[in-house]
Amino acid sequence: MRIERHQVDEAAVSAAREGFANRIGGQVHSYSRAGLITATEWRLISEEFLDYLGALSLDTPDLHTPEAKAVLKDATEAAAGAITFAAYYPRCPFHVFLDYPNFGMSYDRKDPENADDTAHASIVLPQRWLDALCLAILSDKVARHGEAFFHTWQDMPAGAGYSAAELVDGFMAHLFGDIRDHDTPDPATAEQRLAAIDVALARIEDRDSEAALALHALRAVAAEDRAAFDSGLTALLQARPLTPTARPSSLLPLLPLALAALAHRTHGWTPSVDTDYLPHALVTNFEPPGRTTVTWPARVDRPTPALPLHPGSEAHFESSVQEAVNPSPDDPHAVAHLADALSRQTLLFQVRASQTPDVTDTQLADLRRASQIGAALFRIALAEPGTSVEVVIDGRTVAFPATRDDSTHPGRWHSALNFALITGVREDLAPLVLAGPTGSAADRSVYAAYRVALHDYFRAVDPAPATEKALYEAELAKGSGFPAPPVALLARLVDGDQDGFNLALLDALEAHRDHYSVADRPTDPDAAIDLDVLALACHARRRGWAINVESPYLPPRLLRAAERR
Repeated sequence: MRIERHQVDEAAVSAAREGFANRIGGQVHSYSRAGLITATEWRLISEEFLDYLGALSLDTPDLHTPEAKAVLKDATEAAAGAITFAAYYPRCPFHVFLDYPNFGMSYDRKDPENADDTAHASIVLPQRWLDALCLAILSDKVARHGEAFFHTWQDMPAGAGYSAAELVDGFMAHLFGDIRDHDTPDPATAEQRLAAIDVALARIEDRDSEAALALHALRAVAAEDRAAFDSGLTALLQARPLTPTARPSSLLPLLPLALAALAHRTHGWTPSVDTDYLPHALVTNFEPPGRTTVTWPARVDRPTPALPLHPGSEAHFESSVQEAVNPSPDDPHAVAHLADALSRQTLLFQVRASQTPDVTDTQLADLRRASQIGAALFRIALAEPGTSVEVVIDGRTVAFPATRDDSTHPGRWHSALNFALITGVREDLAPLVLAGPTGSAADRSVYAAYRVALHDYFRAVDPAPATEKALYEAELAKGSGFPAPPVALLARLVDGDQDGFNLALLDALEAHRDHYSVADRPTDPDAAIDLDVLALACHARRRGWAINVESPYLPPRLLRAAERR
């Protein structure tokens, strides 16, 4: 059967959509400037994300978009932040991070005698607890935030005078076990879960209330009763009040969505009811359609816009690079200026790359110069202190004083290596292999293990252990706000797996595209091209491997040049 969604006030939809990326960023920073972000503010932030997600669902009812995925993730983290604040502040340290506005806040443990008790409300209302739990279910974050949910549930008075409180107990029974008298969750058998849900049901007087209908559907999931679940979910959706002036978030009822998600992820059930109230992406946590077969060559388009490059700015950048590669003999900051030139040359290449599907002669010159600058920096760093080093850039031989400082930090080594791999110039690669990523400074970034794995691979040391560590750390770094390095792509190179490399290449480019399709990231220079992926693709082509992915992210002219080297 089909259940149509109710109408939502158009003004509210427009307000939710308009300038959301800037608005949510301004909101979280405004809260942080006003002092400690408490449970109340985290809940309000979550509600803003949910209103925007509801507005997005009017354009894309199944919500299978990178934007929707990012918004749901942060709606969950903000709602869980409210629960975590109530559970731990000020007794324990914790951290809340939102990827979409790239904002986080850390909370330190405070001495109870000096803590501001007015900032800590340990009691969470059942309905707000349920909303946060439903979001955690949709995002598969129950395990991550389970302890905070458990502690705030324990602080909630039994019964609490709300039918929602019985529903809270039912969810706790299903997800954690009926354990109000214990300090930590204990596993529960299916029979114990059913018995606890039945107890919660018996305490609800209104058998037609939303809580009772939801508990019946939850019991059906626990009992593996598909027919009872389908009828219960349909009844729950049909009982929703239709209010035309409702907020856009009302288009995405969290309770039916969470129940549908539980049923799908536990038993593989797809809702039998046909309705936009249950977007497929939210029910499945953006489950990809799956690649049983790929038709090669595969295509990955670049949806981000061409970036503007004002002639005056372009001329200024070019001039500053030229000055850096042709320093005056008495310039005490010559090496620092050369390092800055590598960053400027990178930016010029990225912006120019955004404007064309293939590289131009100008962009090829950008790459050659960037590769030479990067190699020069590390030749300078490897030289004996007190000596002078001659390097060749743009056909000119220039002397620089031997310098090992922050000019050759791990990030700059990473950039220099990428350019050397893209151009394929062996003499540019050699000093990078000799220096390594941490020759001048320690690396505490999320890319540290990946850089070690790259270095091991190119210096002919068994890269497998470092690659395994990089894969593990890349998984831990998810949600850090940074795009993950293409460790899986490097792993296929290490294994000599050409077919797996092409599949990983397709995944890496799609992940890059999706990451930079969110919020205001399309205007980021990094959106135009992933230098890490391009570097590995050029290296693989130089090894004789076929590259079966076509994309503006992989300029064909560069791949053809790699084939000929």
